[in-house]
Amino acid sequence: MLPTDSTQAVGGAAGTRSDCTICYSAYDLARHLPRRLYCGHTFCQTCVRQLDTLVHQQRWIPCPQCRQSTPTPRGGVAMLDLDLAAFLAVKAEREPQPPTPLKGGATTQQPAALSCPTLGPQPHFPSSPRCCWGCGGLCWDSWGHPEA
Repeated sequence: MLPTDSTQAVGGAAGTRSDCTICYSAYDLARHLPRRLYCGHTFCQTCVRQLDTLVHQQRWIPCPQCRQSTPTPRGGVAMLDLDLAAFLAVKAEREPQPPTPLKGGATTQQPAALSCPTLGPQPHFPSSPRCCWGCGGLCWDSWGHPEA
């Protein structure tokens, strides 16, 4: 007999599967996108397309687990919500991981002149001649330099 708990945890989320329970294909970012029905059950987009049926002049997707019907959105199965937890887990597997921080407390220096790629170079604002602690400049001498 098969074990009763056959769910495969994705990204540490309990109850989230990494494969479709109908075709047993692993979710991916193309044909097997994880689509969530209104009842909360998730299946791959390919299987959900096959479940889409016409009943009384309207398209419905019956859930094979609980039999609750989900109305097919106007744009078709591709307009159903993604199972975000499963989708992000698949996406994280496909994308390169960011570099891990350096051990031993070492820090890296950023370049002196940073520019934002979308906004271009950032303006440089001169520092204020007053102190920023709200003391009204009492900690600054009359020439605008901090007292030693």
